[in-house]
Amino acid sequence: MLNRLLFNPDGTVQFRRMVITVGCLIGLALFSIIMLMATPIWNGNTLAQSIWVMFAVVILKLPLVFFLWWLIVRNKEIPGVPVVWGDREVAEILDYLRDQATRAMDLPDGSARLAYLAKEAWHVADCVDGSGKGDAVSVALSIDELAARSRGRRMA
Repeated sequence: MLNRLLFNPDGTVQFRRMVITVGCLIGLALFSIIMLMATPIWNGNTLAQSIWVMFAVVILKLPLVFFLWWLIVRNKEIPGVPVVWGDREVAEILDYLRDQATRAMDLPDGSARLAYLAKEAWHVADCVDGSGKGDAVSVALSIDELAARSRGRRMA
């Protein structure tokens, strides 16, 4: 249910709904602090005071804790388990690598940067299946070519 409420079908965050949800949960947590300040009202009745404190601390803050736990569990990557990227994510990664490679050409440490970017591009090519694999190999080869040109320019 939270997935449908807070995320689009393609997995992107619905920003406005997320802000409203987090704001309401933080508001509940802050309201519980105000309720704790009012605990002396129940002075003399320890059972009522205990119930009041348990309500203020546990019941009002638990939704925020569960929500944060859900976000962490939803977005975790388990070591040793291959990461599965969507087509959009692969395209974003490859665009980023391509942009960084063109920027690195003019930098003094461009050869080292290009070597690193080439490794990353080949890693993406190894991890991706389907139509994205060809794009990833193409980007990796173009970065390798830029690295070779950069090394040749530095030696001359």
